[in-house]
Amino acid sequence: MIQADHYAAGLRALQRLIVHAKAQAYEAKGSELGALLNDVELLPEFLADDADRTGDFREMLQGIAQVHPACRYIVDEFEQALSDSR
Repeated sequence: MIQADHYAAGLRALQRLIVHAKAQAYEAKGSELGALLNDVELLPEFLADDADRTGDFREMLQGIAQVHPACRYIVDEFEQALSDSR
């Protein structure tokens, strides 16, 4: 965990790394990986937003799992964590 006052900067760095990896994937003709990274790119924004974006985050994860079924377990883990926190 990073310090709370550095959280937004950390998320921004994560998003920039995703964008960089996406560009490299497309350059290497890795369009499936590039498409996954394109979808993942918005997730840090939802985490950094002051508003409750849990629903948006969940919908984005579910959409990613529909296009990339191998990621379904990530959605399941997220849903379980939400259930556990209630």
